[in-house]
Amino acid sequence: MSDRAASSKLEALQSEAIKQELEKPKFEGGHRIWDGVALGLHLPLNPTRTDIEPALIEMARRCYGYGRWDAPYWFIGLEEGMGPSETIQQRCHAWRQLETDGLSDCCEFHVQIGDLRLHRESPPPRLVPTWRPLMLLLMTFLNQPADKESLRRYQRFKWGRRDGETCVIELSGLPARGLGVPGDRTLFRRERIESIRMKIRGHKPELVVMYGRNARRHWDEIAGFSIPDDEAFEVGPTIMISAVHPAAPNPEGDAYWRKLATKLKGRCSFKLDSR
Repeated sequence: MSDRAASSKLEALQSEAIKQELEKPKFEGGHRIWDGVALGLHLPLNPTRTDIEPALIEMARRCYGYGRWDAPYWFIGLEEGMGPSETIQQRCHAWRQLETDGLSDCCEFHVQIGDLRLHRESPPPRLVPTWRPLMLLLMTFLNQPADKESLRRYQRFKWGRRDGETCVIELSGLPARGLGVPGDRTLFRRERIESIRMKIRGHKPELVVMYGRNARRHWDEIAGFSIPDDEAFEVGPTIMISAVHPAAPNPEGDAYWRKLATKLKGRCSFKLDSR
C-alpha cells in the first residue's frame, strides 16, 4: 500500500469515528462537549487534531515496540494494548520522543505516558497479563527462576529495555484497547512483515516467539515456510515457534508455556535451512 493510499485510508477511518462521536451530544457546565475517547484524543476535539494525523501515519508505519533489534530473544505479537485512561495521542507523542529505529525503552515509554504501574518499586509492579506467560517461557528456557517475584523483577528491569536482552514487537504499529475493538490493523502490514523478516535475517536472534493463532499466515511469512502450531524450528541460527496468544483461553495454563520452553531447549523438532 502506498503512503498516499494508507493516509487516505486512515483519514477515512478517523472521519467516520469523528462523525459517530459528533452524533452523540454531551454537555458540561451548560456547554456541549465532544468525547474523544473513541478517537484516542484529549477533550475537546479541536484543530490540533490535524497535527497528529501525519504522526499517526508515521507511527502506523514505523512503531514496532520495545527493546533492541540486536537482542537475542524476540517476541512478536499482533498489536500493543492500551489502558482505559491512555490515549493514542499520548502514546504517539511518547514514541516520537523516545524511539530509535522504531523501538523505544519499555520503562521510559510508560513513564513518559504517566503509567508507573509496570516499573515501580512499591507497591510491587503490576504484571502485564500478556507479558507474564512470555516471560515465564523465557525464564524457563534460560533455566532462571520464574516465580512471580522473579517475573516482576524481569519486567521492571529487563523486559523491552534498551540495555536488556529482548525485542518485543507487534505486527500493527497502532495500539488498541483490545483485539475485539474495531480498527484498521492492515496499514503498512506487507512492508512491516518484510521489515521484520529482514531484521531477523540480519540480526540472527537466538529465539523468536510469535503468538496469536489468527496471525498464522503472517508468522509463516516471517519464517518463510508453514509453521505447525507449538513446534520449534531452527531457521539458520534462530529457533522459532508459533504459540497461542497469552490472553487466549488456555486449559493448560502455565504448563503450556513451560512445555514450549522445553521444546525450545531441545533445539526443535525439525530443522530447516533459511529460505
